Amino acid sequence: MKKRFKMQDLDCANCAAKMEEAIKKIDGVKDANVSFMTQKLTVEADEDRFDDVMAQIIKVCKKVEPDCTILV
Repeated sequence: MKKRFKMQDLDCANCAAKMEEAIKKIDGVKDANVSFMTQKLTVEADEDRFDDVMAQIIKVCKKVEPDCTILV
């Protein structure tokens, strides 16, 4: 399952790259892309575990950029 999410208050391209790298390491994530320019997150993950995976993604993103919000 592939979904796109709008991101709010993503302040730098370096943070976006760190988020993307960390998200790709989460179990169940097949692919991920964090675009600083468009402020969007694209995630491809197992459909049956998608909600659990998204909860982990939100935690990871908060560690990298505490002010950033993923609009689910």
